[in-house]
Amino acid sequence: MANNDLNQKYTISNYCTRLDVARALGTNLIDPIWKEINDFRKMFQVQLPFFDVTYSKFLLTYIDSVQGKTAQVNTAVSNYVTAFGKVKPNSHEEYAFKHDMLKQALKSIAKFNNLDASEVALTNIIERKSINPEYIVLSRYFEILQAIKNEPLGEINEEFLAETYGRLRGEEELTSFYRTDDFESSASKYIVAKEYDNGVPAHLIDEMMAGLFEYITSQSVSIAARISSIFFMFNYIKPFEEFNLEMACILAKRVLATTSMNVSSIYVPIEYFLEEKEFFEDTSKEVKRTRDFTYAFLKGADIIVSSFGVIIDRLSVIHASIIDEEVKLGGNEKKREEEFGIKKEPFHEEIVKKPVLKTETKAQIQARLEKRIEVIEENVSEKELRARARDLLETNPYLSKKQADFYVHHCTSGKFYTIQQFVKYVGCVYETGRTAMDTLAKYGYYKREQIKNKFVYTPINKE
Repeated sequence: MANNDLNQKYTISNYCTRLDVARALGTNLIDPIWKEINDFRKMFQVQLPFFDVTYSKFLLTYIDSVQGKTAQVNTAVSNYVTAFGKVKPNSHEEYAFKHDMLKQALKSIAKFNNLDASEVALTNIIERKSINPEYIVLSRYFEILQAIKNEPLGEINEEFLAETYGRLRGEEELTSFYRTDDFESSASKYIVAKEYDNGVPAHLIDEMMAGLFEYITSQSVSIAARISSIFFMFNYIKPFEEFNLEMACILAKRVLATTSMNVSSIYVPIEYFLEEKEFFEDTSKEVKRTRDFTYAFLKGADIIVSSFGVIIDRLSVIHASIIDEEVKLGGNEKKREEEFGIKKEPFHEEIVKKPVLKTETKAQIQARLEKRIEVIEENVSEKELRARARDLLETNPYLSKKQADFYVHHCTSGKFYTIQQFVKYVGCVYETGRTAMDTLAKYGYYKREQIKNKFVYTPINKE
């Protein structure tokens, strides 16, 4: 394979590390090849305003996958704003949604701090009732989120950071801001491994944070890049004596509040970043070794999209329950179809090529489909699976080829499948995968269940 082909394969198709390339080629002797790959990447790289302990600036490689991830995050933000806007203000549904998402945020913070906080304890914090002193940091975190919602949006600067850090520590007046001492062994970490797992030397904090602020306050920088850089740099610098990643979550929500979502940003479960060990370990170490921020950007964008996927799923459940209630109270079927009908399906172009028989009513179609649904057993030949996929398309004109193909390969009774599996199998964005899986659930192929912070889909066995 020509070097140019390798350059594109390991950069454009998949942004690989040196170790990834060595594993793919089955040898560690790849110095000439890796140099070619790096030279190819340099043609698309730009310097960022934030830098490492040697004052060398981090780099971002503007390739198609970076632009694609940027678009995915922007779409997720837009979808959230639209979905949130459909919730009636001051309604029971709005209260339930806000309460649930704030509780999810507090759960993540509690887990990160090794606190075993019960549902009752979290509810008491949100409702500002008396709490166990053990959970005081959760209460302070909640009050900071309320401050972001209630207070006018000022500048995102060190003054905001200082005020927030003081609140999180429970200090009316900070006795200290950025740490002035090195964490244990941090001074020697650079000499040994150039990774600074324990934070950078204290004398570099001011300058390194200034470079980060320059980047995250620029409106020309994408949300995906700003949020990813906050979590990477706070973990790298560790500017405070404590609560570094909690502060990163708060700053990220404040940055999100500068977008079209405004103060509703506090309900986005960006705290899920705290559960992504790969981002803070393998990915971050690779960025510190190479100064290539692209790795952190790509991984961070996926975490952001997943966070928005959780909140949009929650809103979709609320909207569905509202419509169901309207139907029970006398709402008409036409209104229901306008919300959830075929016209909203992203696979409409394929659907119209296979119109439903005019002689059948909608109820008759549904009854016929339910009779045809079957759970495909394991160890079936690929030829048989293709035949069954064709059968699904012939019996259900509402399905796309991708949906049918995914279903016949993922319909073992007793197993649970995720939206991410559909995304990976088909090669689509998260929003398309979510809609596709929900459509399969709508027509009775799967039952959708929520387990912890994500939806799973299990095949329905129709006898």
